Amino acid sequence: MSSKIITVWGGNNSGKSTFATNLAYALSVRERLVALISSNLVFGELQIFFGQNVPPDKGMFRALSEDNPNIGEKFVASGESKNLFFLSPPSRYTGLLCDTVTLEQVEQMINAASVVFDILIIDGAAELTNPVSGVGLWLAETICTLHRPSIAAQMWHQGVADFVRELHIAEKQIHILQAPNGEFDDQTYREMTGLYFPFELPYVKRASELQNAGTPLYFHRDRACRYYGKVLEQIADGICGGGKP
Repeated sequence: MSSKIITVWGGNNSGKSTFATNLAYALSVRERLVALISSNLVFGELQIFFGQNVPPDKGMFRALSEDNPNIGEKFVASGESKNLFFLSPPSRYTGLLCDTVTLEQVEQMINAASVVFDILIIDGAAELTNPVSGVGLWLAETICTLHRPSIAAQMWHQGVADFVRELHIAEKQIHILQAPNGEFDDQTYREMTGLYFPFELPYVKRASELQNAGTPLYFHRDRACRYYGKVLEQIADGICGGGKP
């Protein structure tokens, strides 16, 4: 395996996909060939961020089902960056294939993609049973764990503690705090979890609006997005410089 694998993880509504997509952009402008892989096997969530469609002859299930040397052709170009490609279920898809995916298929797909791309980013799932997310956590060099302070986030953190300990993945994690929107005190969350957060992302009020318009936060130039982008630059520098950010 030749590429770096970064898995983005966290509880529900922690901002994983937004962070993963924009980190992929930050890495791709450094002349790295970057692939972003979705763990959402039910519907094509990632294409929303890119304003793209995934045709039936491309996408997640083609990449998982075919043992072919041209796996790069199953990824879709982002459009905004020539160095960024993504893998997600096709836009027109029934969802009935999601229960057929095995860990072995996912590992084979990731190993094949790692030969093609410089960096793989796995957009993980909160659920521990998701095969793409599970293999991504196992193979990752770095796990970026997102926290949006709330009681639910603290409960998710407690709930996965045994999993983290049993798989010995704590040393690969960096914990990233998403600034709350005023509904929860971040200092209270720090005290509840006891975690150290080397990176903190700002609250971007227009994040959903920009996402639905297919506009990456990384390229948007209002004050909150510029600050969000600066944090991504620091993390990307660490990844490209070697080792954990």
